[in-house]
Amino acid sequence: MKSYAYEGMNGLPTIILSKSEGVFKVKGVSTPDNAKEFFEPTLAWLDEYAKSPNHQTEFVFELEYFNISSSKIILFILYKLLDIQTAGHQVKVTWCYNDAYLLGAGRDYAYMVKIPFEFKKVARRESTRDIAA
Repeated sequence: MKSYAYEGMNGLPTIILSKSEGVFKVKGVSTPDNAKEFFEPTLAWLDEYAKSPNHQTEFVFELEYFNISSSKIILFILYKLLDIQTAGHQVKVTWCYNDAYLLGAGRDYAYMVKIPFEFKKVARRESTRDIAA
């Protein structure tokens, strides 16, 4: 299966999806105007991956900020991971956070989808908080 990667910039997150390397990550700031359109390739890739997933999948969210549009897509991603888990495969989410807002959001997602979550505190990067530019 071909990997998918997008180098984040200007309010769009970095996305790395590689079945062969076992890397599944969304990182950075996610404030696209149309998150559904932006994340369409990611969701399509996960649909294909779900047909024959690795025995163990660890999906890492290392978001510094995300808008309401992105929050809905994050939930869609988590539901796809839940489907993989329900099919008998091991799934774990690593939710990285740098403030109480992100920690709370991760806890809410964990409650909604019932996938094992690991919460990991990370240092805040100063240069990426300028999301209004």
